[in-house]
Amino acid sequence: MKRILLSLVLTLTTAVTTVTVAPAAPAAHALPPAIIFDTDMDFDDAATLAYLSQEHKAGRIDLRAITVTNNGAGLPGRAIRHARCLAERLGLRDVRIADHSSAAPNSFPADLRQLFDRVLTAATPGCAGDETPSGLTAPELIGKVLRESPGAQIIATGPLSNLARALPRAASRLTSMGGAVNVPGNLCCGTPPEFDGTQEFNYWLDPAAARAVLTQSRGTVRMVSLDAANAVPITGAFLARLNAEHHTPAADTVREIVTHPEVLPLIEADLLYWWDPLAAMSAIRPGHVEFTSARVDVVTDGPSAGRTILSPAGGLLSYGVAADTIAFEQRFLDTLNGL
Repeated sequence: MKRILLSLVLTLTTAVTTVTVAPAAPAAHALPPAIIFDTDMDFDDAATLAYLSQEHKAGRIDLRAITVTNNGAGLPGRAIRHARCLAERLGLRDVRIADHSSAAPNSFPADLRQLFDRVLTAATPGCAGDETPSGLTAPELIGKVLRESPGAQIIATGPLSNLARALPRAASRLTSMGGAVNVPGNLCCGTPPEFDGTQEFNYWLDPAAARAVLTQSRGTVRMVSLDAANAVPITGAFLARLNAEHHTPAADTVREIVTHPEVLPLIEADLLYWWDPLAAMSAIRPGHVEFTSARVDVVTDGPSAGRTILSPAGGLLSYGVAADTIAFEQRFLDTLNGL
């Protein structure tokens, strides 16, 4: 009897041991999200590209395309030149770049366009600069990437003209810097006086495009409006930190842009913010922006053209209502420096 019990115990022990040491199935490694960066190549668009280049190199995103709209802050030809030169400096040689020229009802102030062109030229020393329009237009490239990677996300930091031409796919998985829901707009610096100041620049430039994209949303669009972005002004204190901590081409590029002699007076006048880097970060590292859901529409004409309003006729989306200033600044600086 003892011999039988001993045999039974050994059998059970062996069975338990076999289950315990069985090899686990290999864990599936999620691929980084594919990203399209749609931009008008303003000063903070360039800073955003520097930020995205570091997230790309760290393997947290797969930056597939840079698409440029020529009716925003960047000058036609010069905007794609800056995108190409920045991509070269930042080590993004395999990222596809395309632009598109289209008329918009409103124009970015000419003096600011020239100023930011000088700033970005200075930030890309030694780049010969190719201003030739891309063979594939920006809307075509957006559509191509979305067909290749249906789950790709779009980060848009200028007027939504390219995306309006790439509908309907472009209305999904979009993070857009734009709008001002419960705060004043930010038109300034030579914009026509007939507008009432309720608008944010990007949507004011092409209100119809903004409305077309936002009203197509089915809850998949996030709008980083001035309601949140007003929390991230560019400050002298941050510039001091950046001057002390710039250890990569990305950090050097941002430092050279925001310490340019023509940019510093705008910072000192409290006119410049980290609008676009905040939008990009909110798409990649959730938690820096607080969002709420609502139906948002865009006024397309009259003194309030470009204004974002809460309306039953609007698209269901999430818009930013607050941002964590300290956390954003720390993460932005760390990421630029490869941390």
